[in-house]
Amino acid sequence: MSISEKMRENPLFNEFTGDEIDLLATFMEESSFAEGQPIFSEQSPTTAVYFILSGRVTIYRAIVGTSNFITILEKNDVFGEIAFVDQQYRSASANALDATTVAMFEYSHFDVIQNQSPLLGIKLLKAIIREITRKFRAVNSNIDLKSSEQTINDLIIGRHKVKITTDSAEYICVIMYADKSGPNPLVKIDLTGQTILIPFSQIRTISLPNKYGKF
Repeated sequence: MSISEKMRENPLFNEFTGDEIDLLATFMEESSFAEGQPIFSEQSPTTAVYFILSGRVTIYRAIVGTSNFITILEKNDVFGEIAFVDQQYRSASANALDATTVAMFEYSHFDVIQNQSPLLGIKLLKAIIREITRKFRAVNSNIDLKSSEQTINDLIIGRHKVKITTDSAEYICVIMYADKSGPNPLVKIDLTGQTILIPFSQIRTISLPNKYGKF
């Protein structure tokens, strides 16, 4: 299956025509990574946005000589899109959890697309920005934060204090990591020094404090 055919399965490109996807695919490089192989490292220069074609990717940060697990991404997930847009250094590292294949789109190719087909360049940028804003809108509205993988990543990276409401309790806490890949997805939280594991299925809302620091 070609990159173009694989990209047609990604919801990010639902509004793109077949010809548009074909053109974008000519600028994408398919790369394979062995289990445990680094894809990029924290603080490395930004060059590309990545689309997972198969396998799984672990996102983590290095903290005082160790690593802090953040989350696991799967097929059709996108990562690196924020750094792709703002051209800053990577805020986290990415490793292949399994044998993984990604489609990599370099920012330099975006410049070429803009010159060759300005409308397609705008459409692609809007799709990526729409994905970013969808994730951050959840933070701003204080609802459905748990539906966005990147939103949870941002909360973990920033060590933001949040309120998690479950079927039976409320927790004012910091999310340490979230793993939605297994048969029993879990969120690990720090509750003032006490570590608790919460089944993802029990979480009803994840909300941020208001501007006065109150929930």
